Amino acid sequence: TGIIYALLAAFLFTSSVFITKQLQVDLLDALPLRFIVQSLLIFVYMKCIQKTTFYSTTTLRTKLLLLANLFYAVTGFLSFFIGYRYIPLPDLTTIRYSQVIWIAIFAAIIYRERPSIPTVFAMCLTLIGVVLVAQPKFDFQSERLIGLIIALYCSIAMSIMFIANKLLITKYQIKHGVIILQYTFVSFIIVSIHLIYTRWNRFESLLHWNYLYASLACLLQIISTELIQLSVKLEHPSIFTIVQSSEILFSILLQNLFSPIKSNLSSLIGSIVVLTSICIISISKFINEKQVRT
Repeated sequence: TGIIYALLAAFLFTSSVFITKQLQVDLLDALPLRFIVQSLLIFVYMKCIQKTTFYSTTTLRTKLLLLANLFYAVTGFLSFFIGYRYIPLPDLTTIRYSQVIWIAIFAAIIYRERPSIPTVFAMCLTLIGVVLVAQPKFDFQSERLIGLIIALYCSIAMSIMFIANKLLITKYQIKHGVIILQYTFVSFIIVSIHLIYTRWNRFESLLHWNYLYASLACLLQIISTELIQLSVKLEHPSIFTIVQSSEILFSILLQNLFSPIKSNLSSLIGSIVVLTSICIISISKFINEKQVRT
């Protein structure tokens, strides 16, 4: 069941991003509805059902970690949507999922763990895969280079966010709902400011069916987020990571079936190599944890 939830979450998220692009609506313009609805749903659930107290005394270290987590969560996720302006979705998604390797590197530094042979091998594969996807031409004025840099930042930022999340939840006992609420509400403020700033003199362009459809498509991301939470609860983290990386496959399928832009052979091979590296490192962690338990 956890695997089915993760697959469905990956498909819904990728589809919503792809549909918005095909409707020729900028993703940042379509996101305000998603973030305000999600913020309200989380707030009502935590306040009325979980009876959560949002204002609790925390140490300065916890507050700084919350702030850092919020910064990297917001900038990481929004940079993913911005990156889609410049590079195709399969390339963007592939580079984003190199975050699995960044997480392994950062965790090794923070927890002073010695990287295993499978991890080192997976890192090398990821580097090869990203280079095959990026196909660098060292044209520093190209939009593709801008998109690749944004995608790389997205990957690193989300890796830092993942580790900060884990510390906040396990070590400092911060509720996950509080972290998500902070992210969605701040994201709503940022995308709303962006929308007003870019459209203040042509606001009538938002009174279009395409904008409405794109905003509704982005609501699918709320369902995707909930399915991810259910999957994490039901499935082993390593298995979940492998299944969630199916976003790469979904993005390749959607683009090559429904878009005039087709993936070239180098991008396809690079995506497969990155998927392989994700499987190697996740299965390695799964086996190690099984051995520790037994």
